[in-house]
Amino acid sequence: MSAKEERIKKLREKAERHSIDGFFIASEPNMCYFTGFSTLAIERLVSSVISTEPVEPILIIPKLEEEKAKRLSFFKDIRSYTDAEGPSRLVSEVIGELNLTEATLGVEDSLPFKFYRMIREAAPSLEVREASVILNRLRSIKSRGEIELMKRAADIAVRGVRAGIESIKIGVSELSVAFEIEKEMIKLGGESIPFCLVLSGENSALPHGSASNRKIGRGDAVIIDVGVTYKGYYADITRTVFVGEINERQRRVYNVVLKAQEGAIDFVKPWIKACQVDRAARGIIEEAGYGGFFTHRTGHGLGLEVHEEPYITQTNETTLKPGMVFTIEPGIYLHGSFGVRIEDDIVVTEDGREVLTKMPRDLLVV
Repeated sequence: MSAKEERIKKLREKAERHSIDGFFIASEPNMCYFTGFSTLAIERLVSSVISTEPVEPILIIPKLEEEKAKRLSFFKDIRSYTDAEGPSRLVSEVIGELNLTEATLGVEDSLPFKFYRMIREAAPSLEVREASVILNRLRSIKSRGEIELMKRAADIAVRGVRAGIESIKIGVSELSVAFEIEKEMIKLGGESIPFCLVLSGENSALPHGSASNRKIGRGDAVIIDVGVTYKGYYADITRTVFVGEINERQRRVYNVVLKAQEGAIDFVKPWIKACQVDRAARGIIEEAGYGGFFTHRTGHGLGLEVHEEPYITQTNETTLKPGMVFTIEPGIYLHGSFGVRIEDDIVVTEDGREVLTKMPRDLLVV
């Protein structure tokens, strides 16, 4: 049994426990995970319909994606529709063939309303149930093969950040540094680069700012935060450096964030709760008097999405298990002055944790 066939088997087992008779999956990451095929669907329906019965699952795709689907998906039953006819008839046909017209069908919370309506019109007696939690929890435990891909993505991200740091000079723009990072990551085999943040000076106090034409100056803090994929799997890393010189306030803030991040990393092990990791970082920042300037969660899961389960928040009671991968990225942001964030990707192992983004965190003045 292949890895993807094993995923379908586990999905069916989960479905039985939740009294679900089948799934209608349409999001890009879940399509990739369960079928081996994904594409940017935009307005066209790209979906898989999976019964809990031991029958062949069915892929529903636009005609223009047919050859790609045959090449990439392990599904044997691939059906296409033309733009002229649309997917409605095919959806109705597939739901009927799989005996789901009066069943309970699990769908994702991200399913566009027009496709939800299409399902309801195809089978008015069918019960539609939100099932994202089932899909997300299956994806949250990475296989050895997935972790190897994420290690490769992490290496690409690390080397991209290094290239960016090496390009930082007084008078160089944030966008110029971002260009060097992206160029290096693409050269190394990076695929999608959803964001490449280079934030200097007062811009570094914006947790999700955008690289701009601002020229980097002496004494600036510079936050570099990049995401990149390798064979569909994400890495996400942040480093903060200082340019030319550093003042005592900057040094203190950096050391607090570093202590918080390393404390949280050291705390990670199987069977603790996600909220405990958040508290390990947040407690250190609060004790130092900067709690009000740490304005986001401590981390988020990584995989086929750059943000997925498990989320490392103050309230998430999810138990951490071997194979889960997530970021730890505390930050302090002093509005109008500067900010510091340090982020690494962590995988939970059988007896602790492993850092995937292998890059020094020592305070660096360039």
